[in-house]
Amino acid sequence: MEPPSSITWLVGVILLALLLEGVKSQDCQLISENDMDAEEEPCENFHQHVCGNWYASSMHRNLGAHDMRSKWVSSLKLQLIRHLESESESSSSSSSSSSSQLATFYRSCLSSGQSVRSYTDALARSGANFPVLTNTTGPFDWILANAALRTYGAQGLWRLLVKENWQLADQRIFYILPPTFDFLGQNDEMNEFLYQRYLKLLLMEMGLRVRRAAVLAQKLVEFEKSLQGLLPNDVDKTLVLRKPQSLKELELQFPGLELKRYFETILQGVDWEPSTLLLVVDLDYLQALQRFLTRNTTDPLTLSTWLLLQLPTHFELRLHDDDKLSSQRDHCLERMRKLMPGPLGRLQMQLVLGKSYQDVYDTNIQQIALLFRDLKQQFELMLNETEVFEDDLATRNLARDKLRAMRLLTPRLQDPMGSSPLSTPPLGENFDENLMQLSLNQAKLAFRQVFGEPVTSVPSDPLAVNAYYRLKLNRIELPLGLMATPLVQLPSCTKETDIRAKLSAGLGYILAHEIQHAFDYDGINYDASGQLANNQWPARAIIRFGLRAQCYLGDRYSNATLTINDNIADSEGLRLALDTYRRRNSTQDLRTFFVAFAQNWCGLASSAAGLGQHSGHAERVNNVLGNLPEFGDTFQCKATSRMNPADKCRIW
Repeated sequence: MEPPSSITWLVGVILLALLLEGVKSQDCQLISENDMDAEEEPCENFHQHVCGNWYASSMHRNLGAHDMRSKWVSSLKLQLIRHLESESESSSSSSSSSSSQLATFYRSCLSSGQSVRSYTDALARSGANFPVLTNTTGPFDWILANAALRTYGAQGLWRLLVKENWQLADQRIFYILPPTFDFLGQNDEMNEFLYQRYLKLLLMEMGLRVRRAAVLAQKLVEFEKSLQGLLPNDVDKTLVLRKPQSLKELELQFPGLELKRYFETILQGVDWEPSTLLLVVDLDYLQALQRFLTRNTTDPLTLSTWLLLQLPTHFELRLHDDDKLSSQRDHCLERMRKLMPGPLGRLQMQLVLGKSYQDVYDTNIQQIALLFRDLKQQFELMLNETEVFEDDLATRNLARDKLRAMRLLTPRLQDPMGSSPLSTPPLGENFDENLMQLSLNQAKLAFRQVFGEPVTSVPSDPLAVNAYYRLKLNRIELPLGLMATPLVQLPSCTKETDIRAKLSAGLGYILAHEIQHAFDYDGINYDASGQLANNQWPARAIIRFGLRAQCYLGDRYSNATLTINDNIADSEGLRLALDTYRRRNSTQDLRTFFVAFAQNWCGLASSAAGLGQHSGHAERVNNVLGNLPEFGDTFQCKATSRMNPADKCRIW
């Protein structure tokens, strides 16, 4: 019997299609026939069949497009760039509207004549005496300088991050980690040479003579290499999750770092209590740093100058002067993405959805929630029927409880601070001043959130399109950029059956893929609250799971030991999306479903590093569809064909 929710979901999809009249599309087809290679048999190489003629234009490639997902992002960038440049021509700098402020920032970025003095003067106002600026030998307060850097978002002798407390899902907390040393690189002589030359040029712009600038730049690089040498050989060790400690405890361990005074400086104006402030820190690095700073060989001039130059370096001063226009546009947009995500996200959704974007967006979120609920209901049926648990009711209930507790977080378009003083400040034509003002406000907002409301939505990143499952929080997060892609914004002029097939094969698959990560080789070790709970499943259930999962280590999968979790999530996720689609819709179009899924993976990853723990795009498509008997039936693939292997992987 059809569940009552299916009627609501179907009505919602139809309403969604009617509401999207603000979406402008040159092609109402949900699948692109132009991208397909008819000469390639679908049963031999389906990825080539549906994507063989896919390509990204030079305009899209200039903005980073190399596959379908990066092309979605580049399309969003192009839309924003065109609007911002037209807005810059027509708007006055005195306007305070959100869209006008974005245009002002963008214009100031493209035409900026940046000056290192803007940044050095800002740090000098922090109260720290910088000998290289004043030509004095007075005392230097590195605590003030280090704190001032963080209030502008830059790292100093350590990175201070605001992240979610892995022990408590609805809380943010401070993390102190080592610097990243991005410009210096890792034992790379060319990077070291370029970085030293870059620092020399910054020093010369501050008024130092060439010879003195060259000598000091060499000392700065050696100083940074000494800091880098404090890192453990196992770099990943710095990211190991640790139990939070109180500020009082850390003060006793690291008196030389004066952490209490550091936090008193950066948290001015924030209501906080030092006795209750919690931090997660890299103990090894801080211990090594404390020893390093107490050595008599630490030169105050070198230390102070290195900290002084971290701010212009953080803002990549003059690194983009010689780039072509498309690179500069991309750089400016990335700055806005980082410093003005809320206003940029609202503008993006307005451009995509039209004037009534808030109503349409709210409707989208409601339909996504319904789709997520239907997927969870379908997966619960699968958990109830699977042989993995057999007669093991207790373990079955553990899996069911984890599924039911799983949350879906989506971004909100509203400004989290409303009309507070921390909302976007008025901007001017000075790009340096705009950067620093926005960074100050962003830091203050992040600091307040440590002592504020629980996490109820994800950050509004308007150019992120990858969903995530947070293992230790048992939740799925959908970024704002995903809401503006064809996965959600379907053409309103397409048949209703095509819309449902596309939605299920696109967004439905993504949600189902992330659900499966809660039950892959890593996920089964965590309970419903996201806590590590080894041995919560008995050996017999793990053995049955492993016997079925072993198929994903077969010859069809390259580098399978690294990619197995995502191979599981890919196939089991599409199986879940397909079963949900078939159960909720009496009229089905499986051909559109399979083609739409595959065309979301057209193109190639930009590099091997871009794949991470995923298989290549062609392998993801062909192996996943080869595991579904319905695919072979739909395209009438012979038993001997590549896309219809005898061994089909399935766990649930």
